[in-house]
Amino acid sequence: MISAFTLLFAFALMSIALHRSIFLKPFALLGIGLAFYASYLTQGIALSGFSLEENIRLFELIVLVVLFALVLHEEDDITITQILFIGTSSMLLLESQTLLSFILSFESLSLISVILVTQIKTKEQADGAIKMFIAGSLATGILFLGVAFYLIGGGSLLTPLAQETNSFETLGILLMLGGLFYKLTIIPFHSWAVDSYALVRHSHAALLSGLAKTVVAIAVFKVFAPFLMLHSDLTNPILITVALLTMTLGNFLALFRKNIALMLSYSSIAHAGYLLLAFVAVKSEFAKDGILYISIAYIFMQSAAFLVLDILKKHYAISRLEELKGFASQNAILAFMFTIQLFSLAGIPLLAGFLGKAVVFYAVVDAGLWWVALIALLNSALSVGYYAWVVKGMYFDSFSAKEMAFVEIKLPMSAQFILAVGTLYFGIFASTVFGV
Repeated sequence: MISAFTLLFAFALMSIALHRSIFLKPFALLGIGLAFYASYLTQGIALSGFSLEENIRLFELIVLVVLFALVLHEEDDITITQILFIGTSSMLLLESQTLLSFILSFESLSLISVILVTQIKTKEQADGAIKMFIAGSLATGILFLGVAFYLIGGGSLLTPLAQETNSFETLGILLMLGGLFYKLTIIPFHSWAVDSYALVRHSHAALLSGLAKTVVAIAVFKVFAPFLMLHSDLTNPILITVALLTMTLGNFLALFRKNIALMLSYSSIAHAGYLLLAFVAVKSEFAKDGILYISIAYIFMQSAAFLVLDILKKHYAISRLEELKGFASQNAILAFMFTIQLFSLAGIPLLAGFLGKAVVFYAVVDAGLWWVALIALLNSALSVGYYAWVVKGMYFDSFSAKEMAFVEIKLPMSAQFILAVGTLYFGIFASTVFGV
């Protein structure tokens, strides 16, 4: 909604003047709250090149809820301001209708994301930032190469993506998808994300792998679905191959990680494969619900999981599985919140992750690709192994000898409560999403 975007953008600009002030966080939370109010209660007016749809409006509300939780968790002034700017770019990208508005919004989100990780304090964070910058540059190069071919073929930037295309336009669209899949960590464009998500600050990884990734997935589906539907005979063999490879490789590599952040990074790659199944099933009437539901589930559980890692690293100096042994005896609430999100990522019933995968799998079956859904289901079962390993360590292994200090229930825990409620709510009340 443009009114919500305007509010968020104005608060982002004004927040710069409040750096190093105790008023910054309340000010940012107020801005997000007002944007939520405007998006929920008003219809808004779309700018030229943008469009408002009910399912996009729902996802914008979800984005604002997650932004609220991220700001609650964050203590760094610069990051709080950047969260607001990422929120404004996300809303523009979600509402993009023409190719020009989509590209400008996408590059805006990408640029702010790169700036986010340049807050470097350690060598590891520098490595993660550099890899993300290189990946972003390559993705942009591939995207603009595709745009060039599309325009040479007679396509226009000022209209929605063409459905009936000639060879140049088709090649251009496929190249654009390649650049976008680079950002979505689809194999073979995945390797940068492993180190970037694991090495940058975990609160930044929550923003990038949780919020930004799902926003891009929804926006790409909205813009490219009509083309993919018409050209499924050409695109589906490619999409099926990369989707299955992405989820399978991501899950297998996550199985053997002892570093928790690396495990979640590979898990994020695997979930990119699940997101891609909605593109595979684009001819199904359930594909639109599928991409929306799995994105809602993913934005809650992935953001929450990395925020838990941020707390573990800052307050307990925990980063590896063996250091997490017996953690539930030290902070039962945080361990329980982490368990909810891990079980949701694994696809346990009554949690959003289960229904997110179930709807996408059903869409794939409805599209006549039952064998693809079967392989995806086996992958989901495989992922239970490494998530359960973390839960086992927290609850059933003996307490680690490392001395720990108790973390009081302050704002970071408040963020976990919000995200856990989202995971539980959308796992139980599926009707909120269906039919939007």
